Amino acid sequence: MKKTNEPVQNATLKMTEDESVSENRPLDCWRVIGVGGDRSCPELETYIHCRNCPVMANAAEAFFNRAPPDGYLDEWRRVLETTSENTESSGLSVLVFRLADEWFSLAAESLTEVTPLRKIHTIPHRSNSVFAGMVNVRGQLLLCCSLHGLLGLRQIDPLVLKQRKTLDQKSDDNRSIQLSDDAAILAPERLLVTSLTTGRVTRRWTFPVNEVAGVHRISEEELREVPSTVGKPGQRFSSALFSWNSRTVSLLDTNQIFDGIHEQIPS
Repeated sequence: MKKTNEPVQNATLKMTEDESVSENRPLDCWRVIGVGGDRSCPELETYIHCRNCPVMANAAEAFFNRAPPDGYLDEWRRVLETTSENTESSGLSVLVFRLADEWFSLAAESLTEVTPLRKIHTIPHRSNSVFAGMVNVRGQLLLCCSLHGLLGLRQIDPLVLKQRKTLDQKSDDNRSIQLSDDAAILAPERLLVTSLTTGRVTRRWTFPVNEVAGVHRISEEELREVPSTVGKPGQRFSSALFSWNSRTVSLLDTNQIFDGIHEQIPS
């Protein structure tokens, strides 16, 4: 495929050129004086974030409505018409992630989404080292569990988040974790939203993790049995092991994870 980054950027910036010049504002103002720059733009008092500003909205509209480069559509047509000869019908798509210093994975089919880490609300007399509490995901309250506690790993260090706490967290009870909007996006920690359907019942859980490495396709030949030796974190909940980037990754069994969480919730 041809590289189109430079034409795309030029087309995007050209849209706001006349308006920006008339208002003495940089063409890519969101990167210079907006949330991606020094935050000196006076419009931030009104719009809070550049994504709410009509200038960025107009730039995005021009980006998606730009004319494609010469030969771009023909090249994509040839790519889509070409049948892959090495299509693998077997294998498993997994999301690889890190908990403390260990790497794990879950079947991609059990994942709903991956979002930045957000505030976790504890529940009195219910929250413990495994059951963290409730978390708001797109306006829906979901149960949150600590895989660190379930697998016997070191928890996410709250000291990493202290410098980015919002103003509503000056209480000393330290019962919730909250990142500011931009800091949560830039931080490596993520929140996994998972679901498991058994019969007519669908259970949903969220899990904070230290880092996400993305979705990868693992062939059946790469999977190997979990050794019977005791001592590996998460061994009880792992169905297989595989190598990835010179690391050993445990494939967690979603059913066992959900059952293990249920056992740890106080009645």
